[in-house]
Amino acid sequence: MIGRRSVALGATALGVAGATRAAAQGRSVLRMAKTSIPRILDPHFTTSFTERDFGYLVYDTLFAVDKSYTPKPQMVERWEVSPDRLAYTFHLRPGLSFHDGAAVIAADCTTSIQRWAQRDGMGQKLAAVTERWQVLDDRSFRLVLKQPYELVLASLGKVGASVPFIMPERIARTPGTEAVHEFVGSGPFRYDPAASSAGVKLVFHRHAGYVPRAEPGEWASGAKRPMVDTIEWIEFRDGMTAVNALTNNEIDLIHELPHDLAPLVEAERDLRVMVHNEVGQLGFVRFNCLHPPFDNVQVRRAVALGIDQRAFLEALVGKPEYYQVCTSVYSCGSPYETQQGVPGFNLAAAREQLRASGYDGKPIVQFHATNSATAGPIGEVLTRALRDIGFTVDVRAMDWSTFTRRRLTQAPPPEGWNIACSTWTAPDVMDPVVNATLSGAGKQAPWGWPSVPEMEVLRERFSREPDAAERRRLAAEVQRLAYDQAIYMPTGTFKALAAFRSNVTGLFPAPALMLWNVGKR
Repeated sequence: MIGRRSVALGATALGVAGATRAAAQGRSVLRMAKTSIPRILDPHFTTSFTERDFGYLVYDTLFAVDKSYTPKPQMVERWEVSPDRLAYTFHLRPGLSFHDGAAVIAADCTTSIQRWAQRDGMGQKLAAVTERWQVLDDRSFRLVLKQPYELVLASLGKVGASVPFIMPERIARTPGTEAVHEFVGSGPFRYDPAASSAGVKLVFHRHAGYVPRAEPGEWASGAKRPMVDTIEWIEFRDGMTAVNALTNNEIDLIHELPHDLAPLVEAERDLRVMVHNEVGQLGFVRFNCLHPPFDNVQVRRAVALGIDQRAFLEALVGKPEYYQVCTSVYSCGSPYETQQGVPGFNLAAAREQLRASGYDGKPIVQFHATNSATAGPIGEVLTRALRDIGFTVDVRAMDWSTFTRRRLTQAPPPEGWNIACSTWTAPDVMDPVVNATLSGAGKQAPWGWPSVPEMEVLRERFSREPDAAERRRLAAEVQRLAYDQAIYMPTGTFKALAAFRSNVTGLFPAPALMLWNVGKR
């Protein structure tokens, strides 16, 4: 039995008290521990998983993919494609309404997609081949392309961050350079800002006006049925504190269970452990290519040679059944997995490469998210690896929410950063277009901002290519260039864990946190 321990975090006390009051009022409440509560809630604005998870509760999408990555209609009832494949006409299903009571109309959809496309890498590719979005009537709209594009439905059904969620037009008109501050969606739950506390907890209530699809739910597709009245996300920065709260029936679910705590949970009769992302998560090292020393490709290559994936995976996971060495920049097991251009781990060569690069020994700033169950351990290994190679490292520790906000700055250190770690889920990196970290668009690329024009030419060719064999060849060439330019470095694939009480029902593995169809006995 895990010993009882008083919960010192104000977040816990506040969250549990709120849940107790809700239970006394006869409402079903699902209480979940999150390692970090986001401060920026705009799901178009950042690739952070916490904002993506927030988005899946509050918003809905035009399309969504199932386990086979096949796009299925979600808000869309039907669609037609012109014979020349230059026009896609979409018709919304009836009964769609926002949380403020307004009906969802076509202008909401076209404006939301155009806003999402300002920041998302896959959205930018779609925008580049778009001639116009045209509203036909309240429930119908059309996408007219400049040229045929093979990834239209895959883009609109993108499951990984950032997701093309639909907002009211008045909110979606906010420029992509600014975060929105009003969070009204048409998803299965509505956000309650009055009951929420910044950095402590977020509260969501069942959206009474939500009309689920008739098809069975699978990942983000099909029926999304709210099975509880209220969901509370409560911030627990310490994994052991969260496990004690779960044991004491103060919470129902831990979304990210540190692997080293799994045996403690498994020993409890009323608790369960599961792999919550069966397709895997992938750690990675990201360079800030705007500023020295990582504006020098020779310095980046030194790090590439000094990355031993097994060291990262052992520190994060430990058990081989939960991890896999995976040097492909695409998720292992995906159609585009390849070993093209992989340099291999060679510490002696890494040290020699760094000496030859002209690195002057000036400290590099590493941003490190201490309270992330995944990025935290990866960051600790990175610090050791960098020092082994020969870098002087200045580690700036911060919570995950601060990390995701500060990594967006393009300012040089000390305000900005030189190197950092994070994670993707497998769907985020399954091909050259959806994998935003492969962008070579400079300051228009996601955080890291590498400028590799040849990369953008290859990704563009991939997005237009109808032949499967040629697409695989182009994907391999993209990986060769990515490693040659050391755009980023994968640190291996792992299975992330969740823990929950035995009375929680309907929890299913998915590449994101999807809490519809989840209830309590």
